[in-house]
Amino acid sequence: MKAMWVWVMVNEKDKTITELINKLKLVINFNLIDIVDYWDADLCAIGLKKGNRLVYISTYGYIHDEKIKYDFDLELINETSEDKIEVVKEGRGVSEIDLAAEIVMFFGIGT
Repeated sequence: MKAMWVWVMVNEKDKTITELINKLKLVINFNLIDIVDYWDADLCAIGLKKGNRLVYISTYGYIHDEKIKYDFDLELINETSEDKIEVVKEGRGVSEIDLAAEIVMFFGIGT
């Protein structure tokens, strides 16, 4: 059931997000992470989560660009209070390759 819910959630997002997820699946083992959507109203944002680590990804500022770029935040969620989040790194206007590398390093995973 979880796989079906994730498919519906991702497919309701902007095509820049759905295409990104499909490409990331080639370099990231999605069995080790969760796709989360804390930004239901933002069709250009999605999150990837592993344990207390969260990657926020947005394409909002780039959806009309010929070459899509990405904004991201690498965040640590306080395990005792989920409303306390520490942003440990921000990236703005990065390439898909750089984004994938940041995700792999932050989560310590690969394919």
